[in-house]
Amino acid sequence: MPAEPASHRPDLSAGPSGAEETPVHLAPAAELAPAPVSLRRNRDFMVVLLGQGVSSFGDAITNTAMPILVLALTGSGFAMGIVGVLSTLPDLVVGLPAGAYADRWDRRRMMFVADVGRAVLTALVPLSVWLGGPTLAVVIGVAFPLNVLRVLWLAAFTAAVPGLVGREQVPRANGVLEAAWTVGWVVGPALAGLLAVAIGPGPTIAIDAATFAVSAGSLFFVRRSLRPEVRTERTHIVADVREGIAFVARQPTLRAVILFWTTTSVISAGLTGALIFYITIDRDLGTAVVGLVLSAFAVGSLGGSVVAARLAPKPVGLVMLLGAVGMGVALIASVGTPVPVIVAVCLLAGILDAYVLVGYLSLRTLLSPDALLGRVGATARTLSVGLTPLGSLAAGIALDTIGGGATLTLMGLGLVVAGAGFALVPNVRRARLAV
Repeated sequence: MPAEPASHRPDLSAGPSGAEETPVHLAPAAELAPAPVSLRRNRDFMVVLLGQGVSSFGDAITNTAMPILVLALTGSGFAMGIVGVLSTLPDLVVGLPAGAYADRWDRRRMMFVADVGRAVLTALVPLSVWLGGPTLAVVIGVAFPLNVLRVLWLAAFTAAVPGLVGREQVPRANGVLEAAWTVGWVVGPALAGLLAVAIGPGPTIAIDAATFAVSAGSLFFVRRSLRPEVRTERTHIVADVREGIAFVARQPTLRAVILFWTTTSVISAGLTGALIFYITIDRDLGTAVVGLVLSAFAVGSLGGSVVAARLAPKPVGLVMLLGAVGMGVALIASVGTPVPVIVAVCLLAGILDAYVLVGYLSLRTLLSPDALLGRVGATARTLSVGLTPLGSLAAGIALDTIGGGATLTLMGLGLVVAGAGFALVPNVRRARLAV
């Protein structure tokens, strides 16, 4: 399932004491760059939107085909968990310095280099299949560096959005971007499921390599500078990292919301693998059903993103809490039911996931000054994504021990408990946008 990219903001808190928060307001006019214009008339935004729409299609295919490939090679849920750990470990290892560099370097150049590198590394998997090489070793070998590049790309991209559209347009832009990312997930998983049967999951992954190249090429057509603000004095990278962590630590609302997002991310880290295991192993329904189910989630995500683009969720904290509980109930309800019910549940889960994600990303952005955008985003991802290997590993062990249905039920119960527990935290419950 797509998580913070996507996926994936000014000092307006009451201070480090954790007192009640005021709503998030816009930065002073001097910080609004560029001047607000319609997103449709923002040429650079539309170019990036097109590139990411194509790239998301490839991501959706690999997200479906890669677990199928690993499962076909090993027959083990634990092996899928290991690949999941290697895919998210870079967020923990390099997330913080990636954010610091995004606040130093040309963000457009960072995204370009990362996309080119990901195209090359992704292509090694189908190449290994075609040449009859040690495909599992290649998958394991590229998982970590491939996702190091993903971390660098995300750090640069999330920091570049306010400069691309202006702060006043951030919530709407996040909704539109999430919708564009989701379009690829509508048809990608279903197509991946069919192609995995027709030509095999390995060759199917070659599509993703091509879409990374398209994403990299689109950045050549972005005219405006996406460089961070010029610094009056140079600082050490470690000091920059510490500054980003300290900023998050001083913001009661930011700190509490990121902690909640981290908790739910860890709980649901192995969700895609668990669904695939449940459908193909527990229920023996085949990979075509896997594609159908993941596409249903994507259709729901598209609907939630479109609504969020038009009506950004103002009470972000309340939306996040209800979203976690709703997602948990949906997962529990999907176990042991006919395929149409599973599809309907995934559709609902997608709507909740997208609407919550847009609200969370918008709140995080508007609570961070431009000079710290890369580091605040990286700090948040280091926690919310960097700790997901724990969830992926636990899910992998659970799949081999108790099966897919029981694992999905445990995830659902965990999300319900997390939503109910964080409802008692005022800085989460009352967090809201005022834009």
